[in-house]
Parts: sequence; C-alpha cells; structure tokens
Amino acid sequence: MFKLISSMLITATVFSVTAVSAKEPTIEVVAGIKSLAPTAVVSSMESTPIKGVSEIVIETGRGGEVYYISSDGKYLLNGNMIDTSSREDLTENKKSGIRKDLIAQFGKKQRVNFYPDEIKHHITVFTDIDCGYCRKMHNEMAEYNKLGIGISYLFFPRSGLNTPSFDKAVTVWCAEDQQEALTNAKNGIAMESNKCDNPIKDHYMAGQSAGVNGTPAIVLDSGQLLPGYLPPQQLLDRLKMMAAK
Repeated sequence: MFKLISSMLITATVFSVTAVSAKEPTIEVVAGIKSLAPTAVVSSMESTPIKGVSEIVIETGRGGEVYYISSDGKYLLNGNMIDTSSREDLTENKKSGIRKDLIAQFGKKQRVNFYPDEIKHHITVFTDIDCGYCRKMHNEMAEYNKLGIGISYLFFPRSGLNTPSFDKAVTVWCAEDQQEALTNAKNGIAMESNKCDNPIKDHYMAGQSAGVNGTPAIVLDSGQLLPGYLPPQQLLDRLKMMAAK
C-alpha cells in the first residue's frame, strides 16, 4: 500500500462532471510513485484546478485507485478533492466515470435482468446468492419493478472465485430460465450443479475494480455507487433526488 503523505477527507453532497485535461504521466510523477511502490502502474494523469497538483489513477490489482500528486512527484495525496464553491466532489466524479466504463462492458445478455414494462430508473446491482440482504432485496423485486425500477444483476460472490457461492452463480447463469433459477437460489433451494461458458469471473473482477467490498452494491448508470440495501421506496426517493440535481 502506498505511504500516505497527506489526506483530504471531506464530505460533499453534489456530484457532477468537471472537464479536465488528460496527459501522459511525467517522468517525475512515475519516479515518485515507483519510489513508493516499484510495481505500480500509473494508468492516467490529468490536471486539477490546483496548480502543480495532478490527478492520477494507479492500477492496484483491484482496479484503478485515484490519487493526487505534486508535479515534482514528491508528495502523494490520498482523499477526496472538493470544490468548495460548488460543493462538487471531483474525486467521486472520477471514480464514477471508472465504474460507468466497467459496467458498460456488460451488455444486456451478460446480466440477469428484472425489468418492469416501463423502466423509469435503471440500476445495476452486484449480488451474492448467499448474502442475506441480497436475498431481502430480491424478494422485494416486484415492488421495485412496480415503482418503475429496472434491475440488472452482476454476480459478486464475496467468498471469491471457485467457491460454493461462485459455483451457485455459475449454475444460475447456465440455467435455461436464469430469472427463475436466481429466485430459487436466493430462496435457498438447492440446484444441481451446472456449468457452461459464463461471465461470472468477469462480473466479480469488475466488482473489485469498481470498489465493491460488500453486497448488495448498487451502481447507477452514471457510475455512482450506493453500497448496501435500500428498501424500494427509499431507493426510488434517492434516485429521484439524484436525477433532479
């Protein structure tokens, strides 16, 4: 893990997109990072509103982590950068963009979808078949759909790859009726193991890269992450509030 030279941990309530200038990581910045973590890879570098400070994304093996670094590479900052005038969280903007790109790689046929006749809001949920709150959320699917919320599932077995939870996800994916199989699995109904070509590993790796460390994890189409379970009406209220910003 990188040695944290300084931190800026501030909360904000508004998230929006800010234009930044992308550029190749400089020799000084790469050297500074390598001095802390020789195997680290700086995948991108962009300017920030602060003169002499750049935003960088470092590949950590669990996806890209956002940091800030001085132009001479001597000072690494970890935390959220906030525009105090607009209360805009510039760091969350970047992380949301990363998540949005991760989610976009999975088309409709690479997810298990539960959609109402008319979708007013759409979310992607990283789910674990053996997660209690994931089961609670799924058992309320009819209510989410009734409120116009369409849900696309990606699998995130918290126990990791090649574990019983992972195998259950594969079995669900390989079922003739994925929706029925997922509902049965979340209700604790044992199913005969089944295997086929599947994206479960890709789902799991995308979740890690997106910063998912628990389930259910809700990702909006904008890339914003809402960790944890939210009841149907509370989720709708949150979605409406965010859409109005």
